[in-house]
Amino acid sequence: MADLAPFPDIEDLLVQALTGLTQTGTVYPPGLEKHVPFTRIRRIGGGDDQRTDTALVEVETAAGTRAQAWQVARQVQQRLISGPIHVAGVGVMDRAQTEIGLRGVLHENPAVRCVLATYSVSARRTS
Repeated sequence: MADLAPFPDIEDLLVQALTGLTQTGTVYPPGLEKHVPFTRIRRIGGGDDQRTDTALVEVETAAGTRAQAWQVARQVQQRLISGPIHVAGVGVMDRAQTEIGLRGVLHENPAVRCVLATYSVSARRTS
């Protein structure tokens, strides 16, 4: 039996899916306050059933003000839960479901305000 094709990199898929809403990456850049709003994508676990990869993903949005952080985080949430999302050359996110809703979190940089949410994101192989 041949090996299955790998699942898409869910972090990369979501980074690209959020293009246009916010600067996005898997790590915060140095001098974050100069790059806000910025949304960080981080897979923190999950599993698969051989057909679907179901990733648990933290999505944290940093901004210069509380109001802006919440506004952008809400836009990100709506983009994700409105799926499916197809990113050419990366993969397909069939569905995202909010597991732990939007909540304010502290950041070590006092010039930055953050909002964090945790999603269950389902993706499938495209080949």
